Amino acid sequence: MITSKAIRALTLGVAIGGISFSTIALAEEIPARGPLPFSAYDQNGDGFVSQEEFNAVREKRKAEGMPMRNALSFADLDQNQDGKLSVEEFAARRTGRMGNAPGAGPGAGMRGMMPTFSEFDLNKDGKITEAEFTDARTARITKRLQEGYQMRGLANAAAFEDIDTNHDGALSPEEFTAQQAMHRQQMRQ
Repeated sequence: MITSKAIRALTLGVAIGGISFSTIALAEEIPARGPLPFSAYDQNGDGFVSQEEFNAVREKRKAEGMPMRNALSFADLDQNQDGKLSVEEFAARRTGRMGNAPGAGPGAGMRGMMPTFSEFDLNKDGKITEAEFTDARTARITKRLQEGYQMRGLANAAAFEDIDTNHDGALSPEEFTAQQAMHRQQMRQ
């Protein structure tokens, strides 16, 4: 004999399942809004975004109905004008650190600010291991102390494990950038 509790539980389960399925289907229909991560543009996975990769993603986004009125151009992002975008150049669009001051060289707007991914990726393999992270952070702190900066908040600095959100033992450019964005937000509070 089926009880009324069992019928209610089954009905609730079917309703939740239907809502979940509808949400998934709807999410697949709605294109993603907001800035895409570096990996979405780096279609061949070589660690750089070429003009062709950049244009292909932008054209796809336009076709999906994403407005591109305020989007920076490839030339705006390619600070060193080498015909490809690095992780740092790409990340600078999100952080507002374009370094466009007259006479400023590539990355000039970033000096003395938050470190770049490449400063921590010591072996330049596109990821930051815990050893690289520790070595780079130690070198940065030492340098900043020698320059006379007060190093407040070191006790609250994020641990490698906290930044490595997918727990694969290495930091991706996206994980590194996400941590910096979170740090900037905390600094504003």
